[in-house]
Amino acid sequence: MNSTAATNISLDNTTDSSSLGIAPSKAEGIALCTTLILLFVCIVIGNSLTIVLFAVNRRFRKRSLFLVINMACADLMVGTVTLPIYIYYVGAEYKLWTATGWPMSLTIFYMFGDSLFMFASLNSATFISGERFYAMHWPLKHRALSMWAYRLVIFMVWALALLTAAFWTALNFFLSTKDAMYVTTPYILMLTLITCGCNIGIWRKFQLGEFASKQQNRASQNKRLTKTLLMVSILALVSWLPLIISNHLIFVYKVQIPSKVYDLVNVLNYSNSFVNPVLYALRIPEFRRA
Repeated sequence: MNSTAATNISLDNTTDSSSLGIAPSKAEGIALCTTLILLFVCIVIGNSLTIVLFAVNRRFRKRSLFLVINMACADLMVGTVTLPIYIYYVGAEYKLWTATGWPMSLTIFYMFGDSLFMFASLNSATFISGERFYAMHWPLKHRALSMWAYRLVIFMVWALALLTAAFWTALNFFLSTKDAMYVTTPYILMLTLITCGCNIGIWRKFQLGEFASKQQNRASQNKRLTKTLLMVSILALVSWLPLIISNHLIFVYKVQIPSKVYDLVNVLNYSNSFVNPVLYALRIPEFRRA
């Protein structure tokens, strides 16, 4: 879903840069590319450190953090695989360098890879919310969950992302972005509603203060982790909703959005891939010490 404009320009002749209000200003292009390059560095370093710390430090190998690592892997792939292609496209669009062409194979690769990793990240945020909701409302059953259950959830995250990305790419290639959005948007809205519902349920649990009186230290750590992961899922929603709304206005309702606004929407969406490691460092003492 991210930077749909970039891929759709190559696949749909009825949509060009002018329909998105993109002005060929080199100053804006330099500012945007500089920002995207900084995001690239932050995404790669932050998520790489997260994965390495969880891999080498046994204290982090908790079942409740497996989905966090899965999300970090998806975000890392966004930064290393698809973001450089998008930076190349943006620089060419703003005439910062001369592009030799935008091959169809690169367009399809970017479209599929970008949607795959973005959907995997969004799916992870949704399952994180569901896992925390289950842990807060049925703590005894949650503690009895096996490693197999978490492996199954991770498999579902990537299977759903793969299926959705395949549909998204095929519909864009054979039909149009508008038709693709009619199919994928209900899925995204369903994930959004599930995430919001779980977050509301978790927040109500916090407000009611219904926590076990025994093992206060463990309960306090679990509460802090739940609040941290609650913030992770909320940030994911905040970064996705503007992109969904903007793409609907552009490709479904044919509304012209200023390029600066659409650029900010894309930067916000990509930013979600690096804010999570910062959040872990601020909110998880063990992670910060490591």
